[in-house]
Amino acid sequence: MIGGLFDRTIDLLGNSLDLRAARQKLLSSNIANQETPGYRAVDIKFEDELRKKEAASNGQAGMTLARTSALHIPGVSGIAGEPAVIDRATDIEGYDMNSVGIEGEMVRLSENSLMYATSAKMLKSKFNILMAAIREGR
Repeated sequence: MIGGLFDRTIDLLGNSLDLRAARQKLLSSNIANQETPGYRAVDIKFEDELRKKEAASNGQAGMTLARTSALHIPGVSGIAGEPAVIDRATDIEGYDMNSVGIEGEMVRLSENSLMYATSAKMLKSKFNILMAAIREGR
């Protein structure tokens, strides 16, 4: 989001929407590969990734990229990148070594969709408040 223009809540909700969308892709991929032999279910640690994004947007992020020339654009590694994907180990592996449990994946997908919708509604509400302020309450 645009730094400094909005409050931290809007930035947090924007980061939350980005991570929820990335997680939705991973969970959908897990469901699509439920019959693929040897496929390992993947996910992201949402809370950890959100903390990383918040730290990055507050200027507290990890390492700075090395600049070998004064003409290079300075930056911080890992801010705009994709979240770290983890292999979600399960106790229920099929005979084909596939670790996707369709019921569990559907629950995670539904929960993620609900949390995305909730974050989107909260973000819309924040923007409506800003619009009311711009219109001076009209």
